[in-house]
Amino acid sequence: MATMQALLRFPGEKQVKVAQCPVPALQPGHILIRTSLSVISPGTEATQNAETRMPLLAKALKRPDLSAQVFDKLRRDGIAATRNAVQHRLDQPIAAGYACCGIIEEIGEGVQGFAKGMRVACGGIDFARHAEWNVVPQNLACPIPDNVSDENGVFTTLACIALHAIRQGEIGIGMTVAVVGCGLIGQLAIQLAIAAGARVIAIDPQKSRLATAKESGAIGCFENAANIPPGQLREITHGAGFDAVLLCASDQNGALINAAAPLCRDRGIIVCVGDIKPGGDRGPLFRKEITLRQVRSYGPGRYDPSYEQLGQDYPIGFARWTIKRNMQAVLDLMADQRINPAKLIEARIPLLDAATTPHGDTSPLATVIEYNTQEGNEEPVIARPASAMATPKPQSGTVTLGIIGAGNFTGATLLPALEQLPDIAIRYIASTRGLTAMGACRRVPGAEAISDPQQIFDDPEINAVIIATRHDSHADLAAKALEHGKHVWVEKPLAVSLKQLDALQEALLATTPGHVLMVGHNRRYAPFSTQMQNALPGGPKHFSYHVRLSPLPADHWLMQPQHGGRTIGEISHFIDLIRALAKSPISDITCHWINHERGDSIWEIQFADNSHATVHYAHGGHKRDPKERLHITAPNTTIELIDWHKLVISTNGKRTVQRSGNLLNRPPQKGHAEALECFIQRVQGKPLHTQNGTLLPPTAQDEIDLCRLILTAAYG
Repeated sequence: MATMQALLRFPGEKQVKVAQCPVPALQPGHILIRTSLSVISPGTEATQNAETRMPLLAKALKRPDLSAQVFDKLRRDGIAATRNAVQHRLDQPIAAGYACCGIIEEIGEGVQGFAKGMRVACGGIDFARHAEWNVVPQNLACPIPDNVSDENGVFTTLACIALHAIRQGEIGIGMTVAVVGCGLIGQLAIQLAIAAGARVIAIDPQKSRLATAKESGAIGCFENAANIPPGQLREITHGAGFDAVLLCASDQNGALINAAAPLCRDRGIIVCVGDIKPGGDRGPLFRKEITLRQVRSYGPGRYDPSYEQLGQDYPIGFARWTIKRNMQAVLDLMADQRINPAKLIEARIPLLDAATTPHGDTSPLATVIEYNTQEGNEEPVIARPASAMATPKPQSGTVTLGIIGAGNFTGATLLPALEQLPDIAIRYIASTRGLTAMGACRRVPGAEAISDPQQIFDDPEINAVIIATRHDSHADLAAKALEHGKHVWVEKPLAVSLKQLDALQEALLATTPGHVLMVGHNRRYAPFSTQMQNALPGGPKHFSYHVRLSPLPADHWLMQPQHGGRTIGEISHFIDLIRALAKSPISDITCHWINHERGDSIWEIQFADNSHATVHYAHGGHKRDPKERLHITAPNTTIELIDWHKLVISTNGKRTVQRSGNLLNRPPQKGHAEALECFIQRVQGKPLHTQNGTLLPPTAQDEIDLCRLILTAAYG
């Protein structure tokens, strides 16, 4: 896979610099573009760069919500786990930029309305980056008309912010508008308001910006709202006041809203376009019944994963203007020569100089980054499926790993555990966009960050693959790895549908006997689990497992239907542990849904020896209550496990209490390191011994059968 140059922010290093990184992998519903131009958004990017360079303490003070999450994790998981999680986040580079244009080189499956070689305008943080290559969802890209230059087209995304402000202000023919703050977004708002038929004045302390606004057609220019002569204000607005005031500057104390209120007519509208903290004196707002409105970026569809990433459009009859339709409108205005953003360009720089671009009052109004599309911009290699199965290495010696997925779980849990194991070498770490993999590789000397897992499958030197991606991809990636002769560790769930599971079953049956397929059901390998196994007698037992869920945001990826939902993603952890402790085959699983959408459910498991288990998986309780509590009763034996911090075993009247860690640091010991050690030993063909005794992991068929029982119980 080819690499590219991109402007990246490195929070851990407190630096912003141009660096080599993987070209993002082309995904269904996306297009791969070779970038021609990108434009710097001065306000947003200056703020982001300043935050990147902040000391850690200053960041903590600015984001108390994140600080609270860190302290909560410290209390729950201990020092080491918290340090690993924070370090993983700091190691991850962050892409800069969100507005560009370029030429389509490849088209993903399911994309409509685009063709190779087409010029397109693109938007979106993490997508339309200051980078030589970009992979962009189809709803965040729009074809550029033939008579629109790249110099105009590159402003499409920023102009959509201004256009959405125009719509929020209900601005039309004959209306009067005041634009406060004549930076880049303010200048675009002025051009668009005039194109809509409004009469516009500009307010900004910089005379050069006022001069540009006047060239665009502003009928009045003022350095301060208080400096507008009352007579001139009455003349411009016919004595009524402005219909709308667009605040295109930053303000955190309410001063701009206080300044805008006297300018408004009765029942006028103030639109907060910049970073404005809602506030201001109630009196003027109340007396005029002024409406305050926000601008959510480029328009309807923003921050909706179904729209942005999955390509699900809103019906035009219900949402006339979406991000893409706003992009089309802006490009039409450029084609009709009713707006001309290119006139705002004051600086052109190569990508290599992008990290040193000045920000603030001395910065150019609009800075465009130019990319060499003729030479030196290596075309990326789009990996294709291999035609033959790779030859597996012998089951001995060093295990060469490829890791697919570089999210928080990989960085904070898997990599620290793998670092402690001998005889392994991590060759590749893959993530879809490449940057999280790049961050993970910073703690693994010699590992290479890539974006396409096919490179792992095609490498004959790699004999084992760890899959820690989002849930809907687990079964497909595991099947491909098996087809290429790799041993496979896959995080739970093994599959999110019976169709996926059937395909994986076929791949397993077609592989050479002896290949390992192991699911990351780590709890059965935990030290406390071994002690529970040793304490439990044979015969029937009763298990009561309570799992307390913390609320997730509505737009969290786990809540998206294609990932199977939260319950399918996690329930096998608890059922597998009970299966290991019961020492008896499962005969039946039943699921009772309390709230399917939220994942609240009660699971009943029957065993061949008449053992019985109930897993109560639901929201409720207080955040300081245990997340997991397991109670087991058996003849002359009672066991209680609390959050993997505390284990109480009562046998024949004798009670023992054990706790994890020490008084100052009690991390939960859930068996991640022991499970990975077991996997490596199986790949090497060694006897399955760990520091806790002999482990007997389930076979690949056992894992598939358990997943089938769970999916059947959940879906009927």
